Amino acid sequence: MNSNGKKKAPPRKSPNRTSRPEEILLRQIGLLIHRTLFDLGKPVEWLSFKSGVARSTIREIIAGRSNSRIATLNILARSLGFNDLIDFLNEIKKKQGL
Repeated sequence: MNSNGKKKAPPRKSPNRTSRPEEILLRQIGLLIHRTLFDLGKPVEWLSFKSGVARSTIREIIAGRSNSRIATLNILARSLGFNDLIDFLNEIKKKQGL
């Protein structure tokens, strides 16, 4: 209770805070982008030029620190040779053995 005799509201979860499963997914997305670039023998700068997405944004995604828009991830997936974002995400799922 506060000084007015009313119950305190429970603390709110920050809307920008990601849950543990979301953090894992973001890292898996970044890892697949990094692995695909490595397999292609291409640097981040190549992906940036091909996709039109800033290098800094791609680096944040690869590091798992960016919760990017679906449209951005779709552009990156297509630039890396996937059919679309669904195909890209299915590759993550396949690597997990799901």
